[in-house]
Order: sequence, then C-alpha cells, then structure tokens
Amino acid sequence: MYYVFFLRCQRVVGENGWMSEPRPTLQFDLDLEAVRLLHRSVNFYLEKWPGGPDPREQEALQSMKTLLTAALLEFSLDQDGQR
Repeated sequence: MYYVFFLRCQRVVGENGWMSEPRPTLQFDLDLEAVRLLHRSVNFYLEKWPGGPDPREQEALQSMKTLLTAALLEFSLDQDGQR
C-alpha cells in the first residue's frame, strides 16, 4: 500500500466575482484498498451519523461517499480493461 499527499492553496472566485482567501487543499493518490477502506468508513459514519448543529456535515459526507463510489467504479473499469 502506498499513500501520497500533496498540500496546496487554492483561491476560489466567489459569487460576487472576488477572489477568496487561499484555502488549503490536499490531493491524495490512493490505491484500491485505501479507497475501499475510506468508502466503508464514510458509509458507516453516514449510517450512524449522530446529527449535529450543522447539517452541511451530512451533505459533505454524502458528497464524499459519491466521490469514493466513483473512484471504486474507475478502479473496476480499469481492471476490466486489463482483462
């Protein structure tokens, strides 16, 4: 297993057309097993989500689950293409 992490700052153009302050972001290179583990973890937390003061947390988790599902499908397509 290998994990590669990159940290960068990204400026975002807001609705008003102004550039926002730089937001640090991480870019990950993950293998199939790491993506599976993250997908299972996010799915588990979504199922057991205790709620909280900010419902955007649950929306962010759902978005993350969708992204990880797409990554798993990409791995699957890649493996099918190699056969």
